Amino acid sequence: MSVPGEHLTEAWQMTARRGQAALEFLTTYAWAFLVIMITLGALYYFGIFDFSKYIPEKCLFPSQFSCIDFSLQQDSISLKLANNAGESLSVTSVEITNDASPPVSCTAPSVPLSWASGTALDINFTSCSGGGLLPRERFDARARILYYAPATASHPTHQISGKISGRVLSP
Repeated sequence: MSVPGEHLTEAWQMTARRGQAALEFLTTYAWAFLVIMITLGALYYFGIFDFSKYIPEKCLFPSQFSCIDFSLQQDSISLKLANNAGESLSVTSVEITNDASPPVSCTAPSVPLSWASGTALDINFTSCSGGGLLPRERFDARARILYYAPATASHPTHQISGKISGRVLSP
């Protein structure tokens, strides 16, 4: 003989079993998700996802001046540029800056600089501070050079700009 309300108890037990199965299913996936998140966090912490170290270093200037080499130190920036302008030049100003706050501040080389055609010129900025010049960190900067050709009678001043991008060397 059946007891009144027995079919409700069986229905309740079926629902409870399905609810328990669903909860166990979700709990299992929650633990798996937690393990994945901890693993990704550890990989990020150890620098696996730091893609800036895979970006190449570059020094870009217009065709009149080819960038032969450059060096980024915590307190100095050095450029080696070749004069491809086809005539001797006199450099009247050399500046370097970046978009950091505060921007990089360096002591520029003394000017004027004489630069013979087809030769390389070393430009060394010293006593640099600010601007994000931190060891083993990526650094982007812009260099601006003002020059004129002494062979030209009126000495009109020309300006070129270049970009430097690389990793600052450790001290």
